[in-house]
Amino acid sequence: MPIQVGKYKTILGINRRNQEYIRPYNPLSSKKISDNKILTKRLLAKADIKTPKTIKIIRTKKQLDFFDWESLPKSFVVKPNRGTGGNGIIVFYGRKKGQTAWIRSNHKVMNKEQLRIHFEKILDGSFSMGDSKDIVIIEERILNHSTLKKYSFRGVPDIRLIIFNKVPVMAMIRFPTKISDGKANLHSGGICVGINIATGITTNAIQLKKKSILENTYSKVQYTTDFQENLPLEGIEIPHWDKVLEIAIRCQEISNIGFLGVDIAIDENNGPLVFELNSRPGLGIQMANNIGLRPRLERLKGIESLSIKRAIRLGKTLFGGEVDECIQFASGKQILGLIEKVVVHYNAKNSIKPKKQKDKFQTVNALLSTGILTSRIDEGLAKRMGYEEAISYFNSLNIPPSFETIEEAKKYSKKLKIDYKNHPEISKPAAIVESAKAKVKPSILLEIQINGDSKEIEAIVSTQKDTIYPILFGRKELKEYLIDPGKTFVK
Repeated sequence: MPIQVGKYKTILGINRRNQEYIRPYNPLSSKKISDNKILTKRLLAKADIKTPKTIKIIRTKKQLDFFDWESLPKSFVVKPNRGTGGNGIIVFYGRKKGQTAWIRSNHKVMNKEQLRIHFEKILDGSFSMGDSKDIVIIEERILNHSTLKKYSFRGVPDIRLIIFNKVPVMAMIRFPTKISDGKANLHSGGICVGINIATGITTNAIQLKKKSILENTYSKVQYTTDFQENLPLEGIEIPHWDKVLEIAIRCQEISNIGFLGVDIAIDENNGPLVFELNSRPGLGIQMANNIGLRPRLERLKGIESLSIKRAIRLGKTLFGGEVDECIQFASGKQILGLIEKVVVHYNAKNSIKPKKQKDKFQTVNALLSTGILTSRIDEGLAKRMGYEEAISYFNSLNIPPSFETIEEAKKYSKKLKIDYKNHPEISKPAAIVESAKAKVKPSILLEIQINGDSKEIEAIVSTQKDTIYPILFGRKELKEYLIDPGKTFVK
């Protein structure tokens, strides 16, 4: 079925892209660099940014008369210097035994005469912008990273990142397929999968369904298509993710292209390698992520002088949930993972105030537990946050250490008299089951922050020794959130 981005007016169109981002942010001098793969390689080499190794460059047809075909390796890639959309690129995987001929990803063989004809087409500009004369680039074939190889049909996937004002805005990975002839290109038939900026884990996947004069139609796909055992495309962890983000931002710094598309492949031995820079990046990345670019780009206008680390952190914070943003918008609820960072504030009702600023709050990991109604807090943490006197008072009431049944504990808690006037931080006694025993424990009021929200919650003080997390959130606090078991907090 075609991809439905929804009723939200967030999609960036070509005209708006050109008027608001390419013209103001991409100077002509920078475009000339991105449109020329040879110049791009030279620029990146000066900054020690790795690209695929160049084997040969052919600038004229005269060179072909003296070309040493035997010098070509078994596997290599041929591409036009100023080509667009993957046109003119051929990947060779091996040499035909006993012949001066090479094998393509579709198992077809090209001999030196056929290869020469293809070179001449490139030189004539058949695959290039404006049909102008071009240059042939022969470069090494990248060794596919073992993590990504099983998703790629006889080709190397590449990662496309959109960088604006040094901040990574959106990302996807393009997997080559049988239809795409081993090329990682959406319009050739490759599969494109959105990537969560914060985690580097794939999300939504699409493939171009058919070509039309008026529009492109995309289909959502869930699995690879060309293997005996097709694999799920969601949940793939991209190797070297932080390094990929860093390289993309550095590319913007040295190219001076403010609105930039960076294509990066990951070699098994050499790590991330830059394929090319694009000063007019396509907009299919929005379909792959199932969300529009417009609101993301608008949030970054006017941002200046970010370090690379801050730019990565900002991108992860702002755009770390591509699919989540649509869900949150529709439901009005934030999405939390099973484990979240929580800030616990010192008891404001305690007469003894902390002397140091760092003691006024503590950040801990909290488990979101739908199996309990009321939240829990570890007794040690509660004491450190200023509830020690209240807990000591409650323990002095000579409450039995345990009860035969939870019903007995509930009856006891209802009759228990608490001095709320002198101990207002105790909200009530609570009957709970802890370590397989029915007990009565104090409930206290906590001031906390979770996912940017400040609130007061009720939590039962727990002495269970085998708990991993000092705070457990119960169903009372979870009503206003959605829980994604696959989502984790970002450190």
